[in-house]
Amino acid sequence: MIKDIDKSKLVLVRNADEHIDEVKLETKEIGYYQDSWNRFKKNKASLAAFVIICIIMFFVVFGPYMKVYDLPETDSNEASRLADLTPKIPVLEKWGIFDGTKTITAGKRFLVYMYNSDFEENIILDGMPQALIDNPDDPAYADVTSLTVTVDYYKYINFIKSYMPFDYFANVSYNEANGYVIGDVNYVDPLGSVTRTITEDKYQEYLAKNYIIDILSITVQGTEEGTQYYQYNVRMNEFLFALDQSPEDTYFWFGTTNDGHDLFTSIWQGARISIFMAISVIVVNAFIGLLLGAIAGYYGGAVDLMMDRLVEILASIPLLSVITLMILRYGTSMFIVIIAFTLTGWIGNYGTARMQFYRFKNREYVLAARTLGAKDSRIMFKHIFPNTLGLLVTGYALAIPSFVFLEATYSFLNIIDYSNATSVGMLISQGQASMATYPHQLLFPSAYIAILMIAFNLFGNGLRDAFNPSLRGVE
Repeated sequence: MIKDIDKSKLVLVRNADEHIDEVKLETKEIGYYQDSWNRFKKNKASLAAFVIICIIMFFVVFGPYMKVYDLPETDSNEASRLADLTPKIPVLEKWGIFDGTKTITAGKRFLVYMYNSDFEENIILDGMPQALIDNPDDPAYADVTSLTVTVDYYKYINFIKSYMPFDYFANVSYNEANGYVIGDVNYVDPLGSVTRTITEDKYQEYLAKNYIIDILSITVQGTEEGTQYYQYNVRMNEFLFALDQSPEDTYFWFGTTNDGHDLFTSIWQGARISIFMAISVIVVNAFIGLLLGAIAGYYGGAVDLMMDRLVEILASIPLLSVITLMILRYGTSMFIVIIAFTLTGWIGNYGTARMQFYRFKNREYVLAARTLGAKDSRIMFKHIFPNTLGLLVTGYALAIPSFVFLEATYSFLNIIDYSNATSVGMLISQGQASMATYPHQLLFPSAYIAILMIAFNLFGNGLRDAFNPSLRGVE
């Protein structure tokens, strides 16, 4: 019992005349957003994801201008002459990675002819037997019809498109039905002939730039005022003609597509379209969903009931049906796709905002603010909104990769097919068709989607923790 305690044992911690000064706080006041940033920096995975996202955004903005090739526009097949080139990166090529080489299987006679050609040196890098080089008729290879060799694919394509004459074969004939016939084997160049027919003025221009390899024939184009004008059937160096540089100096970092376009540039052009559309959709969905959700959650009653019924009706309509009907009716312009994604896309933001405002509207600090005469708008966006910000920001961060993935999926399935633009999904669809032969056309677009999804998910998780008010001041 307390009355049994010996009073002599109760002593003062300090003397009555001793004065203790209060210690002044040396730390600065930290605001909500500064505290959020401090917590976010401690999440190493989210910070690394943020850096990756910044790098991706840099390439989205500047990537299309970093490797620009102005292909000639004299006919519709120009770009196809540089199709399916393999990746070639300046530094990595010295390590045997992305060095522009490819392993091919071709006819023995053709390989011998290409190896001994004066047009390009060192086209075949590995796999060509020395005995066959020294003697194409070596009896040891009499039964060999084809060989598998490693070639400098840039020089190889230039040789095929620029130089390889049809008449090096024996008994070459031509007819409309079969093209060039070599014995019992048809050889038809996918672009027609490797030769070009040009006018006299173009001949002088190309000759000065060393584009022309060989003149095959000259015919009279016409006569004007007694002067004859000629046209020339020539064979040209396609790399010099298309890019003003030789294969040795040409670097397609991600290779080229089956249409002959630079895959590096195409990916970032497609990424720019999808990122722009994602941000547009998120802004519209956030504005509509947050506004309606805040009103329904804060006021409740008839307003909440009416909004719930409307949301239930819209949520029952599949997104795929909405997109398909909009595209069939109005086409596949980017504006129509944005509208299609926003018709029902705001429902998720509405549900989150409604739940959070309903959850916090009767908290003590809200009741205190209302008692002090604060208006509803101030209570909603000054006191309740910051408490919902963590969950909302996380949702917005995850909405960007979600949209990019959905847009790529629908583009891959050819549901969305832009008439004047190429999306990443369309690149993946094209790459799938040729992944066995040219895997780089599928690898790089798919890697972009995968990295973007992982980075935004880690970034969103970090934002969720950083903007959580309940963690304020927690180390």
